Amino acid sequence: MIDRTEQALHRLKDVVANAKSVPMSASCMVNRSELMGLVDSALAALSDDLQEAQRVTSTSLETLERAQEEAKQIVAAAEDRAKYLASQGPVNQEAQRQAAEMQQQALVDAEALRREADAYVDARIASFEAGLLKTMAQVRTMRERLAHRSSLDQNLDQVEDDATRTLPRVQS
Repeated sequence: MIDRTEQALHRLKDVVANAKSVPMSASCMVNRSELMGLVDSALAALSDDLQEAQRVTSTSLETLERAQEEAKQIVAAAEDRAKYLASQGPVNQEAQRQAAEMQQQALVDAEALRREADAYVDARIASFEAGLLKTMAQVRTMRERLAHRSSLDQNLDQVEDDATRTLPRVQS
């Protein structure tokens, strides 16, 4: 999913990089509808990425819950088996030892499964976070260039008209 977001941002970067330069300026001219289409596709892909991350997180939590439930069932079965063996007389000590082993193994298995699920979720979230950070940096750079090119910062400080005041400012 993150590939779609990255592709949209790379296309956006290519459009800006290949845009016709304005003479005697660091500015360039871009097709507004093309650029807005690319921004819209990047936003849509980002939304899809967020939904996928939430789905993965939800799925991982369900897997962890199932593993915990399975561990409880294994422990319960081990306890039942230990009680049965204890009622058989001379096998009492062996039954207790086996029950303890089974309980310990169930706990180890549950912990291993939890760690595996946590590692998977963390990797997915880290990947998503990296994509978001990259997107935010690119958006911040584009806004700074636009503000510099159009002197938006000066207009915001000096002019109090509605059109200028409606431009949102991101503080970093």
